[in-house]
Amino acid sequence: MKAGTVSLGLWHIEPGHHREVCYWHDTDHKPEVLGTTPHVFVSQRWVASPAMVAARSTASLPDGGGEYVNLYWTSGTPDELGRDFEQLGARLTAAGRMIPNQYIHTAWRTRTRPQSLHARPDQVQSAEAVPAAPLNRGLMVVVKKLLDTSQREPYLKWYRTEHIPRVLDTGLFTGAVTVSGSDAEQQDLAVLFYTDADDVMAVYVELQKRLAEWRTTGREFPDSQSVSRVLHSSMYTNSIGQYDFYD
Repeated sequence: MKAGTVSLGLWHIEPGHHREVCYWHDTDHKPEVLGTTPHVFVSQRWVASPAMVAARSTASLPDGGGEYVNLYWTSGTPDELGRDFEQLGARLTAAGRMIPNQYIHTAWRTRTRPQSLHARPDQVQSAEAVPAAPLNRGLMVVVKKLLDTSQREPYLKWYRTEHIPRVLDTGLFTGAVTVSGSDAEQQDLAVLFYTDADDVMAVYVELQKRLAEWRTTGREFPDSQSVSRVLHSSMYTNSIGQYDFYD
């Protein structure tokens, strides 16, 4: 597997600075990361429109989980990426090229190895290719707090082997990735679901209906609330080059 590390950040940008930050991120920062940071091969930013924020089933992270997902995939290790980002940040700060970064507040983050990758069986992309597909139109992010109980590992196995395949069988998503939290979020689990649907908001609404149905028809992990708690659930659409959602 090429992917060695996933760097995921949920961002809140201060009101009045969305366009400034995103334009700087697209025209200065992301090109610098891709052009000079070893091992990085995917760089994405996703945005939740005001309607997507309003539709969230859960939003208990700081700043409601923010409005953006910033995502890097690398073939190196988490420690290598941390070192390379630290060096890049110092260089760009010294050159006065990190000023817009002051308006970004991170609601949740991780820099870790991917746990599992999944692809919907009826489409041609491999599980490793799904996150890098240029035609991905939407990303759903779910963050769960995993409680320290004897059912933690059985729950994780059920989630990977039963729940994710069931979600993919709906046809709403092309694939999924699970990653654990790091540092203060090390007890958390983040799940990324990718879709190539034209109406990504409709995908999220439909999935919420399916989840409600599954909870009432015995297709949920037994007493799941004693094992995990959803901290964040949101749909996002492509943000790179898109500056009209806010400000």
